[in-house]
Amino acid sequence: MPCGWPPQGLADVGVAVAGATGGLASGMVVAAGYPVLALAGGAFALAALPAVIATARTR
Repeated sequence: MPCGWPPQGLADVGVAVAGATGGLASGMVVAAGYPVLALAGGAFALAALPAVIATARTR
């Protein structure tokens, strides 16, 4: 076996877990409805706003 096989296996597991998490989250969004999706998107945007402002000030 090649030297790099353990990291590749770990990456494969990580991608599989991310895909499963995305599938689970999409099912929850469909069950909750689009208003909940809009509120969650707004909350994420507000959470990212301080980082955007801090980055803009350093330029």
